[in-house]
Amino acid sequence: MTDIRKAIEDLSRQWMQAWMDQDRAALEMLLAPDYSLIVSSLPDQRFDREAWLNTAVGPYRCTKFGYRHVQVRELGSLAIFSAIADQEAELGGADRSGSYWVTDIWRQNESGWQVCARYSSRPEQQGPSTQALRPLAN
Repeated sequence: MTDIRKAIEDLSRQWMQAWMDQDRAALEMLLAPDYSLIVSSLPDQRFDREAWLNTAVGPYRCTKFGYRHVQVRELGSLAIFSAIADQEAELGGADRSGSYWVTDIWRQNESGWQVCARYSSRPEQQGPSTQALRPLAN
């Protein structure tokens, strides 16, 4: 595992642990000032940093979280992180448990790495289309 991959994986886990712990101070350090979240169920909406913080430290409660199939790609001062995120969570009484495909953009600045964007959707079901793609991947 490369140093950058380990660093970004560790930061991603710290971010989600801070969410589970409702640790706003840690979340504020990890989120860039221009952070935004876009979810596939509302693709025309953007949740900015303050909206995410006010939801994550409040009505959006997570009791279990883990990543699998992690990939990290370094692009200069950016790192792109993608994974399947499995969570047990609730938002204002609505169950948000399940698996999500997440892509995070991390940016390095003078104080270290901060996440500046997350894109989240439900993973595609495995089927013939997926099997046709498999031999093309490296």
